[in-house]
Amino acid sequence: MRYLTAFILLALASFPVAAKMYKWVDEQGKTHYGDSIPPQYAGQGSTELSKKGMVIKKTDPALTPEQRKAQEEELAQKKEAERKKEEQARRDRALINTYTTEKEIDLVRNRNLQQGELQLQGMEVRIKQIQPRLDQARKQAETFTAKKQPVPVYLQQELQEAENETQRLQEMVKQRRQEMDAIRARFEDDKKRFRELRQIEDNAKK
Repeated sequence: MRYLTAFILLALASFPVAAKMYKWVDEQGKTHYGDSIPPQYAGQGSTELSKKGMVIKKTDPALTPEQRKAQEEELAQKKEAERKKEEQARRDRALINTYTTEKEIDLVRNRNLQQGELQLQGMEVRIKQIQPRLDQARKQAETFTAKKQPVPVYLQQELQEAENETQRLQEMVKQRRQEMDAIRARFEDDKKRFRELRQIEDNAKK
């Protein structure tokens, strides 16, 4: 180590006092010193030294495209994690400020589901109302087909409209049930988190 320090000081002594001294490493891993960095090594990182051999400034190597991409992805992940953390904190505050018991959460959930239940009942009633018309149109169409006669256009239209309306209502029922399941799951998560927050508060008071 003493020999290396002596070498650096000796190298510095050979340069004018006002000159800057740089240290860099080539592709072979060999360390070089000089008053300027060769262009081919400018992006590989370097160290600026004082006339006494003290580090003035250190420049890191330029990032490769792969390293830059990895750095950007890591930064994006940190931002997303921070966003989720802030969102969770906001939801926690809302839970504590809105409810005092788990029973209140159940009451709000039931109110949210009540409207959906009424809509479901209305759609199911409508499907039942359409079914006789659809059955009748199908029966008439089968009669024409059995006689090897063409199904009248009006009957084709009646049959198509009834089928389309039934399918549309069935899709709406399916979608509404999925939405209600999501509501139940969301409120169940809220109850679980509310319970956790209350436990944290109780432990803090002990």
